[in-house]
Amino acid sequence: MILGFFLLGAVLSILGAIPLGASNLAVVSTTSKHSLSHGMKIAYGAGIGEVVLAFVALNYSMVFSDFFEMNPWIQVLFISVLFIVGLYFLTPKKIRISVKGAPTKGLRYSKFMIGFFLSFINPPVLLYWILAISIAKNHLLEISEMSPMNMLLLFFTGVFLGKVVTLFFYGKLSDRIKQKKKGEKSKLYRVIGVSLIAISLAQMVRYCLQ
Repeated sequence: MILGFFLLGAVLSILGAIPLGASNLAVVSTTSKHSLSHGMKIAYGAGIGEVVLAFVALNYSMVFSDFFEMNPWIQVLFISVLFIVGLYFLTPKKIRISVKGAPTKGLRYSKFMIGFFLSFINPPVLLYWILAISIAKNHLLEISEMSPMNMLLLFFTGVFLGKVVTLFFYGKLSDRIKQKKKGEKSKLYRVIGVSLIAISLAQMVRYCLQ
């Protein structure tokens, strides 16, 4: 029963991380530009962000459901950012961002924080966790903020590992593509750009139908 909480957290996290999202594409892009180890720094940050989202959903599901209903501009802003970033990946040569050299330590922490914020500041994923935990309560395991601490720790450990392992496979796939043929990098950027734009449009359609 106790291990069931770990498995529940891992399965819910994997199901939420498999669809292409901002953190997935950030890991793919960073691995393509640098290395898998750099991509995994984003993955670790995204894993922590996912744990925070799951914690928030577990404790304040009703509050945030009402908040998103009363402030639809948050979802519109997130959708717009995804669309703009997608356009950037489709035109990387036309839009250049100058970044001055920084110490390796700063680079390491910045990638971790990028992963954290891409995962944490993500209203659709928070809504996913609210829905997933609600379904789990009714049909799988009774989990709430009042559950024993050891069970909650196992649940959130499963959430973290599920996210990181899923992003690792995305990064590994990107690394293999990079090793096979470096000329495929521009095609990979186009795939990322189209994916981000498709995600933003899908979210916009979903938002309009609400």
